Amino acid sequence: MLNNKDYLNIFHEIKNSITLINGSLQLIAKKHPEICNFDYWDEMASEVVFLKNMVTQLSSARLCDHLNLMQINLYTYMHQIIVSVQALSWDDFHYDISMAENLPLTELDPQLMKQAVINIIKNAYEAMNGTGTITIAVTCEDNFVHIAITDTGGGLDAALAESIFKPFITSKTGGSGLGLTITQQIIEAHHGTLSCDSRPGEGCTFTISIPPKQN
Repeated sequence: MLNNKDYLNIFHEIKNSITLINGSLQLIAKKHPEICNFDYWDEMASEVVFLKNMVTQLSSARLCDHLNLMQINLYTYMHQIIVSVQALSWDDFHYDISMAENLPLTELDPQLMKQAVINIIKNAYEAMNGTGTITIAVTCEDNFVHIAITDTGGGLDAALAESIFKPFITSKTGGSGLGLTITQQIIEAHHGTLSCDSRPGEGCTFTISIPPKQN
């Protein structure tokens, strides 16, 4: 039976091969730009990028089996996440963050949880087409830390809202449908939950809820 390390090695090798193919396609296009006008060239290049992203996401999912837990100061941690998002150079990225007083030190895997939070922020940003303000609220209630991320992107279709966390379900063109599935896995690995409150015509609030101390 393959262990977690074996799976990661397999994902790594597959990703390397896809990266090589992608690089070769880019080199061909650079040396022979006329090929970009051929039928199906754009579709082929797009599918290679899609496969690369999918393998990256699947390898991240396997990492949930082994968390690298650390005691985290949420005030510093959330600031670092915002800095990381700003480094992505998204056009017109606006946010408003509020953090409750006396938040407890929280035990989590900083890299994986960062991936989960940024993925939700990214979805919120894309839902608003790069306009509007993303609201982030961090609180602690009922022995859980809550990170609520709200957008004004109009909300989700009712049918999609019911299946948003299922794999390969997406409303984004070219999306893998794995982002929220993996995000949910990361949070559940921390003994937490990820919920979605969709308000049609208004927006969505995704809330991460995790206990400050892992069992």
